Formats: sequence, C-alpha cells, structure tokens
Amino acid sequence: MKKTKIFVTLFLFILFTIISTKNVFAVEHKVIYFKEATCSVCNLLAGYPNGPAGDYNPNIDYLLIMENQGITVEIHDILDGSTESDLFAAYNTSYGITKSEAGVPIIFAGDQYFLGLDDIQNAINDLTIYNLSATPLKEVIVIEGQIFDDITGIAGFITVLFAGFLDGFNPCAIAMLLLFVSLLGFSENKRVLILVSVTYIFALFISYFLIGTLFLNFLTTYAQQALIINKIISWFVALLCTFLFLFNFYDYIVTRRQDYAKVKNQLPKWIQKYNKKLIKAFTSVINDKENKKGLAVVLGLTFILGILLSVTELICTGQIYLGILYGIHYLSNTYAYIALLAYNLMFVLPLIVIAVVAIRGKGVMSTSNFIREHLHIIKLLNAILFLVIAVYYFYRIF
Repeated sequence: MKKTKIFVTLFLFILFTIISTKNVFAVEHKVIYFKEATCSVCNLLAGYPNGPAGDYNPNIDYLLIMENQGITVEIHDILDGSTESDLFAAYNTSYGITKSEAGVPIIFAGDQYFLGLDDIQNAINDLTIYNLSATPLKEVIVIEGQIFDDITGIAGFITVLFAGFLDGFNPCAIAMLLLFVSLLGFSENKRVLILVSVTYIFALFISYFLIGTLFLNFLTTYAQQALIINKIISWFVALLCTFLFLFNFYDYIVTRRQDYAKVKNQLPKWIQKYNKKLIKAFTSVINDKENKKGLAVVLGLTFILGILLSVTELICTGQIYLGILYGIHYLSNTYAYIALLAYNLMFVLPLIVIAVVAIRGKGVMSTSNFIREHLHIIKLLNAILFLVIAVYYFYRIF
C-alpha cells in the first residue's frame, strides 16, 4: 500500500512537471511576411477586399487564419524604411529569389517561400505553411544598403545619372527648346528670357517626374505581384531596347555622313509640325505688342507650354526613360524616387546650360549647329546605352 502511494505520487509529480513545462519544449511556429502598405494584393490577404479603406472581412483574413493555426507571423512593410528594405533584400538573397522575381506579398516559412495571392492562400489552406513554420528559417545576412546592389550601386547609380544626362541631349528635347528660345522676341531683358526658359524647363522636369512616379506606382502595385506580367514587361523592354539600339546605330552612321534626312529615330513628322504650331501660337500671344502681358502671365503660359510639349515629346525622350524606370522599380520606394529624382535633374541640366548659353550669347543658331555637328556622337552614345539596357534585361530574364 505504501509503495502504491509512492508510485501514484511520483506519477502525479511527473505528469504535473510535463504539463507545467510543456511550453518550454513546445515547437515554435513562425513565418516572415513582407508586404507594402500600397499593395492591393496584400490588403486582400489582410481581409480588406476593397483596399485599406474598405470593409474588413475576417473570413478572408489569411494572416488571422495563420495566427489561429498557432503560427506567429512577423510582419514587415518594405515601405517603412531602408532597414526593412535591406531585410527584404537579405531574405530574397538567402532564398535564391532573383531581382526580377522579387515582389510582395511573400511569406518565408522554413526553407521555402510563397509569393503572390494564390500561392499563399493555397499554402495556408492545405497547412503547408503551418507544417513548414515548425522548421527554422534560413539564415540571412543583412547588409546595409543592399537594395542598391541592383541598379543604384556605384556603377548602377552612375548609369542612371549618365542616362539622364544623355537623354537631356536628345535632339527632340533640344530642338523644341532652341525653337522656343528663338521665338522669344518679346523682351530684350536677358533676365526675363532666362526666367522664361527656366520655367519652361521646370515644367518639363515636373511633367517627367510625375510620369515616372505614375509608372513606378503602377509597377509597384501590379507588375511585382504577377510574375507573368513582370516577365512579359521584361521581354518587352529588352526587345524594345534592342530595336532602339539598331535604330540609333543606323542613325549614327547616317548622321556621321551628315545625311540627316535619313534619321529614323525621331519624332513623327506630324508631331513635329504640331509642336511647332503650338510654340508659335503661344509665343504669338506672349509677343503681342498691343496686349502686353505681365511677367506672371508669360511665365504661366510658358509653364503650360512646357507640360504640353513634354507629353508630345515622350515618344522620343521616353525611350531611355522607360528602360531606367523599369530597372529602378525593383528598389524600395525611397531609393527608387532618389534614382528618379537624380535622373530627371540630369535630364534638364543640359537644357538649362543650353538655354543660358543661347540667351546670353544670342547663339541659338550656333548652338543648334553645334548639336547638329555632334549628333552622330549623341546617337552613338544612345545606341551603346540601349545595348547595355537590352543586355541587362536579357541577363535578368535568363
């Protein structure tokens, strides 16, 4: 009887010890989830069918479902700063995700990852993520500024600057600027002429920066969330830059021979005629001697003209811009907009210099002739840049 009591007491003690310490030995189920605040697919996973401002629906909240399954979800928003972006880049590197495949929403569980709405939903519903979450995540090494390794590393950022500067020497943009300056006969005041030209160039800068912002937002919201779209766009950019390389190399040959009539890569004739008529219409209003306009009105009209011309010239000046924009959209928003700003500043820099030189020296024709004489060099540099961009995207694809 005494032995029985001892065994019962020992059994109860062992049972109590196991129950009280079970949490110590419990397996932790943990996953890493990366998202973006502006990502529509991320909002769907979080139970907001109509976006962050829509009605919350717990029945489709897959993050809540994972928590109910006993999974700890560590959430990171890559728009929250460079630290989150560096961590995101580190996980992509560790799990073997290429830059062209990287995107959100993505869940890292065990030694696998799940990217996109369907992939994540299926893995949660069939408990794949739950089972993997019990195994350790891969070890990652976070490198500060790692996000710059793609296109805004030292070489990449210089490429962005050079591309913007080269695009600023685009004959399309310079031709319209010189024509505009040549038609400014309403004032002998060089200060006023410089203000008008800078206003015109500032309008171009704002227009192209906004266009770039819209393009980046589109890619961030849609292209990164659908790999098939991402792949199609990569092919499109690669093939487009290949054709533009051939066109510009052909233009280099004909301009070197000074056979300018055979230049292929330029604005269509009807757009050139439209732009010239548009400039003449604006400058005729500005130059109206009988109805003298104040400086504010002149600058306002100039700003509107700059915006209109930037849109019509986009077919020509947007060629390099497109390749660079698609390259920087893989970066976090902070670095992408730094690259976007740098590109556009370099784009308008040659135009500012040319405008000041042309006005101060009244050398519109001499400036135009200088550009024409060196057009073959500009075309060759354009061809080389398009070739580099094409090779870069073919490398990413394969």
